[in-house]
Amino acid sequence: MNDKARSENVLRNAWVGILFHTLTLVLGFVSRTVFIHILSSEYLGLNSLFTNILTILSFAELGIGNAIVFSMYKPIADNNQDKLKKLVNFYKKTYTTIGLIILIVGILLIPFLNMIITDAPNLKESIYVIYLFFLADTAISYFFSYKTSIISADQKNYIIIVYTHIFKVIQVIVQLVILYFTKNYLLYLGIQVATTFLTNFYLAKKAEKMYPFVKKLGKETITLKEKKGIFTNVKALFIYKFGSVILNGTDSIIISKMLGLVTLGLYSNYQLLLNAIIQLLNQLFNSFTSSIGNLIAKGENLKTKLVFNELFYFTELIYCIVCISTFMLFNDFVKLWLGNNYLLPNFVVFTIVFHLYINGIQFAGFSFRNASGNFRYFRYAPIVSSVVNIVVSIVLAKWIGLAGIFIGTIVARLSTTTWIDPYIVYKHVFKEKKISEYFLKYFKYLAIVAIAFVACYYTTKEIIVTNIFMFILKGIVLVLMTSFIFILFTFRTLEFNNLKNRFKYFINSKLRRC
Repeated sequence: MNDKARSENVLRNAWVGILFHTLTLVLGFVSRTVFIHILSSEYLGLNSLFTNILTILSFAELGIGNAIVFSMYKPIADNNQDKLKKLVNFYKKTYTTIGLIILIVGILLIPFLNMIITDAPNLKESIYVIYLFFLADTAISYFFSYKTSIISADQKNYIIIVYTHIFKVIQVIVQLVILYFTKNYLLYLGIQVATTFLTNFYLAKKAEKMYPFVKKLGKETITLKEKKGIFTNVKALFIYKFGSVILNGTDSIIISKMLGLVTLGLYSNYQLLLNAIIQLLNQLFNSFTSSIGNLIAKGENLKTKLVFNELFYFTELIYCIVCISTFMLFNDFVKLWLGNNYLLPNFVVFTIVFHLYINGIQFAGFSFRNASGNFRYFRYAPIVSSVVNIVVSIVLAKWIGLAGIFIGTIVARLSTTTWIDPYIVYKHVFKEKKISEYFLKYFKYLAIVAIAFVACYYTTKEIIVTNIFMFILKGIVLVLMTSFIFILFTFRTLEFNNLKNRFKYFINSKLRRC
């Protein structure tokens, strides 16, 4: 596959993802607004808590999915259907087992829920029944994803996006109606579980039509040597993912334990907005993953490094715009949406958004490390990071409250994964020992973001948001200013001009087809 085809796949996956995800985000905010007005903050706290508990539980997946999808890149590039059939069959057996393990372990955790929820809310529904709905929603996808994995590995992730978001729109509309007329939280959760099942079921059927060999897999599987190769990666991914899950999944548990469900409920509104932003960005950036895997599978190291630098630049540009705009608009949005009683202090909001930035700009290093199959190097980094996170978060939470928990997460990332992922890529993909080039760019971009932040803060602080019109106006000013300042400092770079040329080619090719 050539550069032009890869670029088209990336852009197609990106625009389809952003379009559909924006639609579901709008409906999601409408749904949350109805949810807040009909149900209490304790329900929001439980939603956030159970989601985090099951995120931690999902480490049972061990990273097998990533290892197998990585194994698919080369046979797809070589059009080796026999190898793909064996890989999918192996995926099926493995993921069915994992789904059962998650269900069983999840049920065994039920007696310990009261140890996590220190101030149990007075709800008419049983918290154990609510938890079982969340558990079922988590486990379902493991029994279907073996078929859809090949769609993603084949750079056709836009198909998964379309199906997922069509069902999501239907889910949100039905949930709104159910909640408004019945106020029945369990029925609300039941719709969510049913939608997850239907989404995965129809995606599996679509995969069967696109790749008929997945319909009848038989007993064919990969060789023992190939299994050992995959499980070598799996062992590394298990340790890495376990640490990552602990790192990403403990903030809500610490907030619940130390600050209570009401504080967690307030944060969950910001978390909803933050997750919406992250999911939207993921739709954009995940569109690169399979194309990166295809590029690395071709073994063109010089071209691979050029693409890495372009992706790093693009990531910094997008996160500069998004994070500065998000910080300046976060409380304005919550005030318009829910009112002053649901606001968090500006310093807390800053720590939340700064963590978004620190985590987001790792994407180039993280994605190239994963796509290159370098799973075993520095697999203990997230374990160290999660320990640092828990210790620092608990200590700082006692001193400065909610902000301390997010500062702990920032410190954990800066001390580990921020430098480890690019180090692995430079050493094992680019075959270079020094990564000073990367960090020169890193700090250069950080300085530009700081300049843009100060300029935007003093320019927009006099814009008082009292209605949606003023909110949109402030947002437009922020996006234009951050974009202008970042590009002003970087428009002469090779990365900017390469991306500009790629975008020009895509637009011209679309115009010629019209």
